[in-house]
Amino acid sequence: MKKLISCLLAVMMLFTAASTFAFAAPSGSIEKNDALRAFLDETDTKTKDLVLRNQLGDEATDLVIHIDGENVHLIRRNNGVEETHEQLNPTGIYLKADGSVTLLRYATVNTLMQDFAKTVDSLLEQAAQSIPETPEEELPTEAELDAAAKKLSMMAAAAAAQEQADAATLNSAAIAFASKFKPEYILDVKEEDGVTEVSLRSEAYAAALAEAVDQMMMNPALAEVVDRQAALTGSMTFAEAQKEWLLNRDAILEAISTVESTEVYDEDGHWVSHYQIGDELSEEKVLTYDTDVWVDAEYGEAEAVVTLGFKDEDPLMAYAFEMSPYYYWEVQTAGDSSVEVLYELENNRIRSGEAVTVLNGNEDMSVAFGPDYLYMKGPKGGISTSVRETWTGKTRYEMVAETAEGESGTLYLDFYQDDDCLVCELYSDESDESQIFRTSISRIDKLNVEDLSASENITEITADNISAELESLMKLFMPVQAGAEKAA
Repeated sequence: MKKLISCLLAVMMLFTAASTFAFAAPSGSIEKNDALRAFLDETDTKTKDLVLRNQLGDEATDLVIHIDGENVHLIRRNNGVEETHEQLNPTGIYLKADGSVTLLRYATVNTLMQDFAKTVDSLLEQAAQSIPETPEEELPTEAELDAAAKKLSMMAAAAAAQEQADAATLNSAAIAFASKFKPEYILDVKEEDGVTEVSLRSEAYAAALAEAVDQMMMNPALAEVVDRQAALTGSMTFAEAQKEWLLNRDAILEAISTVESTEVYDEDGHWVSHYQIGDELSEEKVLTYDTDVWVDAEYGEAEAVVTLGFKDEDPLMAYAFEMSPYYYWEVQTAGDSSVEVLYELENNRIRSGEAVTVLNGNEDMSVAFGPDYLYMKGPKGGISTSVRETWTGKTRYEMVAETAEGESGTLYLDFYQDDDCLVCELYSDESDESQIFRTSISRIDKLNVEDLSASENITEITADNISAELESLMKLFMPVQAGAEKAA
């Protein structure tokens, strides 16, 4: 199993290297630079076999893939010595190990699954039959069933009617509430030279809110709906809501009367919004929220700045962004801390970018990446990667890791083709030849492979064999189950 996993890892590494080979040469197309795909497409399986090999020093394991018509052979070898031989064909799977051949037919697996389904159905039927039957005199009569059905129908109809009535009550209350906020009473609108300014009349808005809530708190139908919901969920009753409103009514209306809200719209795509709440004559600070947005629909560009803070002071929080078909930038700031991100776009795809995080005035994390590099620096160290073509024609990926103490190490991944062999080598800056891990896929002349289906002595795994093995496994758990039942 370990050897099989190693072979699979080799395939994964080769696929990774091949797919990122295009990353190393952005001027070419992916199809041209996908060396692994091209290698496999150029392989004639009628005359060649494929070999996946892992090698570390003098130790080597490989997997030979031999295709012969409908037969696929997988031969695992360790230092050139065959360990296992698997053959797959339309009949089943043949496995040769230690000189003997074992066969597992697909039909056997199918039969086993069908038997399993039948066993489950039988157990369910037995469980149903084990349920004691109800005496006939205890069964409900037809008249009782009809009465129960009518009762359920009446209950369902009553519930539906109540739901419709509640919906009508809530809809009516919402309409009555909204009717108090007529735009011509609570908003001032000015238009001049293509600029529209909308401002809120805070005193009128507070009066409208007071009238709307006072009216809502005197609605008996709404009270019934709220109390019914409170009984089901344990939420606030209508009387509790009335009490809460009366206690806080004056404070809420006083706060709302200090609100200043202004929206300015320009025909050229400029929008400015200002909102503040708080009495400037009181000791408490006035909270402000400002937005400034530019949008150019023709060129697909936009930018915005949003700030939150106290009036005449530095913002508590600020957010800004800019975007176009060629880049995207945003930054969020809170005090001395910030997060800034920048992407460069090409054909609606991210090509490169960077991100910087600052905590309490100190840079905490920074990342920069592009088509052939990645740099990342954090409080505990940094990582940088790059890809390039060496003088000898290898595609080399380098990853350098550095700790906060200044210690560093480099990991290399070389990817290249050597005649009929595609090679991937993994090593570090401290590796010697014996420590280099190589994984490769190569073409070799067709081997003379044994047809396992024609072997004289084949041991077939039957459904009975599998059932017996499962039964023996179940017996291992039987003592535990019996002990548990006894304890219960």
